[in-house]
Amino acid sequence: MQLLERTWRLYKQSFNVLAADTEILLFPVISAMAAILVAAGFFVPMYQDGTLREIGEQTATWDDYLFLFLWYYCNYFVVVFFNSALVACANIRLSGGNPGLGDGLRVALHRLGRIAAWALVAATVGLFLQQLSDNRNRALRWVGRALAVSWTLITYLIVPVIVVEDRGVFESIHRSSELFRKHWGEQVTGSFGFGLLNLLLAVPGMLLGWAAWPWDRGAAVILAVVYILILAAVSSAVKGIFTVALYRYAIDGAAPFGFTANSIDPSGGRRG
Repeated sequence: MQLLERTWRLYKQSFNVLAADTEILLFPVISAMAAILVAAGFFVPMYQDGTLREIGEQTATWDDYLFLFLWYYCNYFVVVFFNSALVACANIRLSGGNPGLGDGLRVALHRLGRIAAWALVAATVGLFLQQLSDNRNRALRWVGRALAVSWTLITYLIVPVIVVEDRGVFESIHRSSELFRKHWGEQVTGSFGFGLLNLLLAVPGMLLGWAAWPWDRGAAVILAVVYILILAAVSSAVKGIFTVALYRYAIDGAAPFGFTANSIDPSGGRRG
């Protein structure tokens, strides 16, 4: 309960920052639309020429799997690029500025090489960890899941590091890992607390759809889907803002605009 209460306070503070720059919400929306277009660009031709069927039957050749990985990478790139633009806008706002969409996109374009490199590393490591987690060997599955959690935490602040500090990918990973060792509790709260809270916030949408189901099943589905999509966009923006707030707290030692130090770090920076 304590984790959930603290996460809710951070969520509200992040949402208040978002309310001052609602255009930031467009980044998750554009990211989702771009990801759908990228997926269509890959999977429609793969379906038409039978490649998807061959992959499903495990009769595909190595170049088919390479093409599939290319989609996986492009999808990662799209997500990281627009997340970087969101982080750039959040950083300007938490510094006292008044950002626009163009400001975020401009910073992301200036970091394009760094973003592309990080997307490649993230996609490669993510695929490897997924293979471990899906392994039939129980021990390897647990190892894969443990490594996935560790990877998520040590790279939690890598996008703010890349965007704000303009470091190379491996230097940024080291920097993010260094910040994690100092503020591991806050990053656990952000990584898992926000995920748990989002699940709870999704419940009203499910109940709304369930309540409307007896009268109009089509409308019930639409209501639930629209609610979930809006929640996903808001949650993505809120989490991005919190990530920047945590990064700035780790760097400056003080809570940024819109946040309280006690909410971000109840320990007051003490680590036992």
